[in-house]
Amino acid sequence: MPEKYKLGCNWSPALRNLILSNSINIDYIKAGEQSNFNELINIIRSLRPVLLHGGIGFSLRTGMANLNKVDFTHLNRLIKRCDSPQYGIHIALTQNENHGMYTEEEIFLKMSSVINEFKGLLSVPLLIENTPDCSVDRRFYKFVPYVFPDQINKLLHDNDVSLLLDITHAKITARFRGWDVYGYINSLLLNRVREIHINGCGVEKKDVLMDSHQAMEDEDFALLDWVLSRTNPQIISLEYSGHKNEDESIIASHIQRFFDFMISRNL
Repeated sequence: MPEKYKLGCNWSPALRNLILSNSINIDYIKAGEQSNFNELINIIRSLRPVLLHGGIGFSLRTGMANLNKVDFTHLNRLIKRCDSPQYGIHIALTQNENHGMYTEEEIFLKMSSVINEFKGLLSVPLLIENTPDCSVDRRFYKFVPYVFPDQINKLLHDNDVSLLLDITHAKITARFRGWDVYGYINSLLLNRVREIHINGCGVEKKDVLMDSHQAMEDEDFALLDWVLSRTNPQIISLEYSGHKNEDESIIASHIQRFFDFMISRNL
């Protein structure tokens, strides 16, 4: 595998079997959001370094109201144990966190404060990840949309931080708002992309896309290929570990397809 990109994938037993059989060449196992992560970490770490995503039991966002909840000593120890090269938090603000901030500038200053505190206390580079805007996220997570390119670009530029570009999140946002996903992504500061997440979408009623971390379809591979022609990420991660009643052979075949695609693209 050429050294241009390092590759990661969400943890699953199917992924473990692919690694043990030397069927794929993987650099990182992406983990941390699983409810049983503490039980799995020794198994996962014995196979590969862990690209840590979460890992402390609750969501980390640029709109967080109380950073005292974050034990940075523990988080940095976990990052070291995992040998994770970087750490990402979501560009997100909930309706409760938005209380008392009535202007765009107030929200920007709040998010910037959180970003810079993380930058100062983390032992690895911080990345900020674009979040999806759709009826599902608004209903379940109570997110206040912060998805416009000028909003994201200002956070990136003014706080000198890198972007974790979640292509699926961008696709969901573009569909929900009636935007062209290629134009939307192209309007972001792509020179700041350090990591990419990709997976397939699910569909809720009324044709609303949702991030259910399904297998990639042909259109997802085409979009990834286009993004890679315009960015220079260090790591590309497949956020897929199987969906609903898929058996391990099906899961393994979808993971294998992603790695075969990445190898063929770099030939």
